[in-house]
Amino acid sequence: MKSLSRRRGIFGRIAGVIMIILALTACGAQPLPEQFDEATVKAEAERAIEYFNNHDYQSIIDMGSDAFQELLTEENFAAQSEPYHEKCGDFQEIAKTIVLGNVDQETQEAFGGVVMIGTYQEGSIQFTIAFDENMKLVQFIIR
Repeated sequence: MKSLSRRRGIFGRIAGVIMIILALTACGAQPLPEQFDEATVKAEAERAIEYFNNHDYQSIIDMGSDAFQELLTEENFAAQSEPYHEKCGDFQEIAKTIVLGNVDQETQEAFGGVVMIGTYQEGSIQFTIAFDENMKLVQFIIR
C-alpha cells in the first residue's frame, strides 16, 4: 500500500514538473535560473540525446532523479522511443536550441532545461529536456 501511495506521489511530482515545462514552452521561455550554467544544461541535454540516438535508454534513465528512475524502465522507454527511430532514420544534427527555466513558486525549486530540434534523415524530433538543481534529469519528452 505504501508503495502505491509513494508512486502516486512521485508521479504527481513528475506531472507537476512536466506541466511547468509545458507551460513555459507554450507561454514563452523564462530565463534560466541563476543556479544553472547554460553551457552545462546544453551539454547534458546533448548527452541525453546522444544516448537516445544510440538506443542507450538505460543511460538516460541513469541521468535521472530518483523519481524519474522509479517511474521508468528501459523497456518502457524503448517502446516509446523506437517508433521515432524507425520513422525518422539516422540523426543529422541539432538544428535549434531554446534554453528555458522556471522556479516553482510553491517549493522554490528551480528547473532548467532546453527544447532542442534534432534533424534526422527522414524528419525531425523535438526534445524537451529538464533538470533539477542537482542537474538530475526530471523530464525527457520526444515529439
